[in-house]
Amino acid sequence: MDDQNMYVICEESRDPQYQVPKSPVSEKLSNYLTEKNIRLYTHQAETFDRVSAGKNVIITTPTASGKTLAYALPVLERLISDPDATALFIYPTKALTRDQLLFIRDADAALRARTKPAIYDGDTKPELRPKIRAGSRIILTNMYELHQILGWRAKWGDFWANLSFVVIDEAHRYRGIFGSNTALLIRRLRRICNFYDADPQFILSSATLGNASSFAETLTGLPFTEVDDDGSPRAKRTFRICAPKNKSCIAAAADLIASQVNTGMQTLCFTRSRNAAETAAMECRSRDISGSVVSYRGGYRQNERKEIESALKSGDISGVISTNALEVGIDVGGLDAVVICGFPGSMISVLQQAGRAGRNGRDAVITFIAGNNPLDQYYARNPEAFFKAPCEEVILGPDNPYLLSSHLLCAAAELPYRPERDQKYFGDAANDILAGLKNDRLVSSTPKGYVYCGVENPAQTTPLFGMTGNAWSVRLDKTLLETMDENQAYREAYPGAVILHQGQRYRVQTVEPDHHIIRVVKTSDTCHTRPISTTEITITAREKTKRHNDLLVHFGEVNVSSQILGYSVLEYDQITATCELSLPPRSFVTKACWITIEDDCGISPEALPGSLHGAEHALIAAMPRFVMCDRSDIGGVSTPFHSDTAAPAIFLYDGVSGGIGLAEKAAELFPDILTFARELVAGCPCKTGCPACLHSPKCGNNNQPLDKAGTKHLLAYLEAESGKTVVYK
Repeated sequence: MDDQNMYVICEESRDPQYQVPKSPVSEKLSNYLTEKNIRLYTHQAETFDRVSAGKNVIITTPTASGKTLAYALPVLERLISDPDATALFIYPTKALTRDQLLFIRDADAALRARTKPAIYDGDTKPELRPKIRAGSRIILTNMYELHQILGWRAKWGDFWANLSFVVIDEAHRYRGIFGSNTALLIRRLRRICNFYDADPQFILSSATLGNASSFAETLTGLPFTEVDDDGSPRAKRTFRICAPKNKSCIAAAADLIASQVNTGMQTLCFTRSRNAAETAAMECRSRDISGSVVSYRGGYRQNERKEIESALKSGDISGVISTNALEVGIDVGGLDAVVICGFPGSMISVLQQAGRAGRNGRDAVITFIAGNNPLDQYYARNPEAFFKAPCEEVILGPDNPYLLSSHLLCAAAELPYRPERDQKYFGDAANDILAGLKNDRLVSSTPKGYVYCGVENPAQTTPLFGMTGNAWSVRLDKTLLETMDENQAYREAYPGAVILHQGQRYRVQTVEPDHHIIRVVKTSDTCHTRPISTTEITITAREKTKRHNDLLVHFGEVNVSSQILGYSVLEYDQITATCELSLPPRSFVTKACWITIEDDCGISPEALPGSLHGAEHALIAAMPRFVMCDRSDIGGVSTPFHSDTAAPAIFLYDGVSGGIGLAEKAAELFPDILTFARELVAGCPCKTGCPACLHSPKCGNNNQPLDKAGTKHLLAYLEAESGKTVVYK
């Protein structure tokens, strides 16, 4: 790491802060804590008190602070005192579910609580399911399984009727389209429980958020109180920020991982994408390295993931390079170091990833390696800002009409929908949507309420992680390599695209849309590919205008039409060839905010296209500083003349049908986003624009045209229009 600028900060160790609950603690629980030599930290005692008082609680203390014990104790206390009470524990991954079952079983046995905790998910054998439903009072599952089992109401009647608690671990993971679907799923669960006269309390554990209570309320539809005063001890941590000078972020990460592994430091590296994880692992294996390093990400077969998790925990693997799939709280043992290869999209994720090292009181080293993009380079130039940056707000959109329509079909299949009883869960828009579904003959009106009358099970056709339920399989002959959702398949697996899997490159040979199959062949090429696309946007409804002094930011409904026209072939980020494709366009209706540019902005007609395009890129790059989203969650279009505005315009739109609140939040925070976007661009020393300020890897136009001087002027002009004092440079 000699060729890199380095900034180092040390966080000293911290002693624990203990507290005794004010609420009564049963003799059984008191004896358990004594036998296990457990003293409760302040946040654990506070959680116990608030849950005992009947409140819904969200715990937002850091990784490895003992949140599992914090939420498990009040649940077990209630289940000990009430032998009929049940609890549902929901986790984002199966690996974490298995990990947590061990702790809950141990606590249950020690307390003699007789709750018979068990996992109920897609891997549960059919012959075990009736026994678990009938005999287990603590069931551990995930949102995908819950989505399916709500339709089997009769089989779950006793469990729902006695449901006292719903625990949602790693709740911050439920954001964007997944979180919006989850919010509607939780409303369906509450509706069924209320039908059985049950009204469960909710306990959420989460990373630190900028809007924890309001996020929890939007996710569940219930009022919440936050516990955030961390009383746990902390080991010494050394945090380093570096910016590679003459190599890529991935190459620098591979060098560092090899160096750390060779000195006996078990290392976990996080990357921003599936392709980056595969590339970094391949780079590592090309170094002189004394231990084994593997990649880990979504899309791997289940047995592959289990083997890697087990080997990492046992120490048989020296290093793992992962996407955010290992960000959640599965216990991966005593890691010595974490490498964050590129800003992961939010400070929330930075804190989660950094928290994977230094457990069990061990000192830890965390290294953030800045990538060659605007946000990473801003933090490399301003490392103090990295440590002072606030955690972002998590935005959900449960009022998305497309999502709401799908979940209303599910609700009507689970239990007749009665507007006078059920509107409180789904809002005023539900009645109009149900009327439309009735016209489409998907629901019918009966004396008991609306009932589903379609052919297919709506839960099977309503995905939680996207807008469509079609999973695509990537196959080498008859071998299944991995799976992708439909959006990934469109972006990454067009004919001719290069896909990386476990260090091996594959080229897409054919795509079979009717069967959702992507057929690939092995290739020895060292290149990678990037799609070339065009996007058009049409305003269908202007819903409101936000005035920021002289700057007007409009918000409304738009139609976005995108088409992949071909792809670029790149060697080490240099374009070596372009290939044409003729793929059908994809259109969707979503939400957007937009601004128009006046003639007096001071930019010549020749410089205007590149200035608008650069400002669009900078605004998108700045968004994750304020709202928890990836650059891929929000799209942009800029044009010197737009027919709907009759003026030059910049659009920022939600990347999913119906919108999920990102563009609406951007309209509200537009002056702050403008200021940060200008700082991103102005702080870069380049003259004409580069990946560190204006270039975007997602740009379908190969980052053409871009005018850096014009971009700086335009952003400063807009910032002044919004009422902020700006020094023109």
